[in-house]
Amino acid sequence: MSNDHSTAYVFGSTLTEQQRLVAQARELEQQARWLLDHIGIRPGSRAIDIGCGPIGILNLLSERVGPQGAVVGLEYVPRFAEMARNEIARRRLINVEVTQTDALLNGLQRNSFDFVHERLVMINIPTPETILSEMIALVRPGGTVAVEEVDGASWLCHPAHASWNTLVETYHSAFRANGGNVFFGRRLPELLRLAGLEDVHCKVHVDTVRPGTYRRKHLLSLLQSLHDKIVSLKLLTDEELRTHKDALAEHLDNPDTTVIDQLLVQAWGRKPRQASR
Repeated sequence: MSNDHSTAYVFGSTLTEQQRLVAQARELEQQARWLLDHIGIRPGSRAIDIGCGPIGILNLLSERVGPQGAVVGLEYVPRFAEMARNEIARRRLINVEVTQTDALLNGLQRNSFDFVHERLVMINIPTPETILSEMIALVRPGGTVAVEEVDGASWLCHPAHASWNTLVETYHSAFRANGGNVFFGRRLPELLRLAGLEDVHCKVHVDTVRPGTYRRKHLLSLLQSLHDKIVSLKLLTDEELRTHKDALAEHLDNPDTTVIDQLLVQAWGRKPRQASR
């Protein structure tokens, strides 16, 4: 999930973060299935998931490429890579291999994959173009590059709550301090076109979040992973952070509170079959 050519992964590699990533993959599975169905991953394809974390979309790619295909997961954080290996072994995904490596120093053959994907990797780093360039280098001419990132434009709760406002701003500040961009999703179509991809398309997903689901308290999960960073940056004291989180948790438990999630922006394009002249 991180890359040492850019910056450390802001959320760390704690057990809490591992659990958050697994829950996140489960909650975003429907949108990922839509993307893969729309693009049309053929049986026998070679696919790669950059920054797969503990599972990413490795299971979904495994289904689509079938026994004659191959899936590679790249993950920089050793604990996440090991967790992904354990998960694919548990699910008996024999066509999936996980490699623990820097995404920019992966040693993989250029122009060798039919489909290259990342989700919520580029948003974390100040130079996302470097990841995109590597993805384009790995995909074969005529193959597809797909990216999924969030954009905080829609993220809100109603009725408004002071602790929501404080904690969202605290999250944004901690994220920016690490070089990330919480409004990155809107840039995806432009980035893909500027990088030379053809037939660029974009889909935006946004949902209201039901009580009792993981995404309902996603902000609180993010803040749990960022706790030490928030305190060290003096954005909030430990006591202030806990007080705001408790107050917001109570507000979110109220079924009359409406939560609108962040935008999930999906963009994809095709690598030209011939270099432009």
